Amino acid sequence: MDNRRHRYIPFISSAAAGLLVCLVISLVTGRKEAWDSEIYFSVGIPVMCGLIFALGYRFPERAWRWTLSMAVGQAIAMLSAGNSLSLWPLSIVAMTVLSVPQFVVGSVASRLATRKARA
Repeated sequence: MDNRRHRYIPFISSAAAGLLVCLVISLVTGRKEAWDSEIYFSVGIPVMCGLIFALGYRFPERAWRWTLSMAVGQAIAMLSAGNSLSLWPLSIVAMTVLSVPQFVVGSVASRLATRKARA
């Protein structure tokens, strides 16, 4: 697969995954926000990290973008739940902190892919 020709795949995949993970967790738990549930931390974050690892390995150039796209998907899920925009700044800070594992995993995957390509 040509990375230039399919450059939107990781953006769309990661944003959709962030959106879907949050929506599914919210629906299953009945919580307005996914991160209000322990399932977000025990299931949601590992699922999102797995996808970010796969995307970071397959598309290693500037892999931090996939985590950023995933955070956008999660933010869209939050907005679709009808949350107040007055809490938006706090949500941005929370999303940044909660996205640290995905940033780390994406960086590791990117480095592994780059090392493999050099070998």
